[in-house]
Amino acid sequence: MFLKKIVFICLLAPVLSHAAPVTLILTNGDRLQGDLLERNQESLTIKHQLLGEMVINTNTVADIKTNYEALAQQTPSEQTSAAPTIEPAEIAQAEPEDNGLFGTGWLSDWERRFDLGLAGSRGKSDNSKVNVAFNADLATEKTRINSRTAYFYAKSEEETSDNSFFSSINRDWLKPTTPWFTFAGGRFDIDRFKDYDYRVNANSGFGYEFANSEDFLFVGRSGVGFNKTFGGERQEFTPEGLLGLESRWRINAAQRLALANTFYPSFDSFDAYRNVTTFDWILDLDERAGVALKVGMSNEYDSETEDDISKNDFKYTLSLSWSL
Repeated sequence: MFLKKIVFICLLAPVLSHAAPVTLILTNGDRLQGDLLERNQESLTIKHQLLGEMVINTNTVADIKTNYEALAQQTPSEQTSAAPTIEPAEIAQAEPEDNGLFGTGWLSDWERRFDLGLAGSRGKSDNSKVNVAFNADLATEKTRINSRTAYFYAKSEEETSDNSFFSSINRDWLKPTTPWFTFAGGRFDIDRFKDYDYRVNANSGFGYEFANSEDFLFVGRSGVGFNKTFGGERQEFTPEGLLGLESRWRINAAQRLALANTFYPSFDSFDAYRNVTTFDWILDLDERAGVALKVGMSNEYDSETEDDISKNDFKYTLSLSWSL
C-alpha cells in the first residue's frame, strides 16, 4: 500500500505545481478532503476547509483519490501548462509486494490458503471430526500449477472412522497462442481404512481450454499414467488412462465454485477403473483479513477395492479458510 501511494505521488508531481483537490482515505476508514500542498515519501500536507493545513503521515493513508471535477474547474492561472492534459483516467497503482509464505519468500506470488474444519458432539453419541488442508495455486501466462495437501480424522463412539492424508500437484504448460496445453501431475495417499497402506499415482497428457476468462475456466484433459499401491492386502501396479473435465467459476466478488471429475480406466482390465469427483464452494467473509467459508465434497470410486471395504470414499468438509 505504501508503494501504491508513492507511485501516485510520482505520477501527480509532473503535472501539478499548485494545490490539487484530493480525498485521502485513511487506514481507519476516515476520509479527509482538501487541497494537496506538499508531498514526500514520509508525509502529505493538505489544506482542509475547516481544519486548515494538516500534515498526514503516509503510513496512515490507505488510498489517495484526485477530485478531477474540482481540478477541471480551476482557472488557467491556477494550473500549469501541463494541466489540460490531465484526464480522469485510472492512475496506475503498484500491487503490494508478495514476500511469500510467512515472509520467507517461498511460494511468492502464489495464492496460498489454509483450511481448518472442526465438528463434534457429546451426549447420546460422542463423535469428533477434524480436517486441515493447505492449497497453493499459481497462474501466469505460460504456467498453471495447483497443489493440494489435506488430512482427515474422524472418531465416533471411541472408534476411529477416518484417518487419511493426501498430497497432490498438477502443472499445466500453457501456450498463449492456442487453447491446447500439456500437463503432468501426481498424488500420494495414506489411508488407514483402505486395502493398501499407501498409494502413488502419476500421469501426463494433453489438455484443451474450452473457456478461459478472468471469471470462468473450463478445461478438458486426456492422458496416461499409473497407479501403484503398497502394503496391506493390495500391492499392485496398474497402468491407466485419464479423461477429465475441470471448471472454475467466480460467481461474484465474494463467491467461487470449483468442480472437477476425472476418470481413470485401467489398461489391465476392461471393467476396472477409478473415478474421482471434487466440488468446492468458497464464500469470502472478510476480504481484507483473507477469511472465507469453504464447503467441500469429494468422492473416489475404485472398482478394484476389496469386497469388505466400500468402493466409494466420500468426504465432505465445512471449513474456515485463511489466505497466507
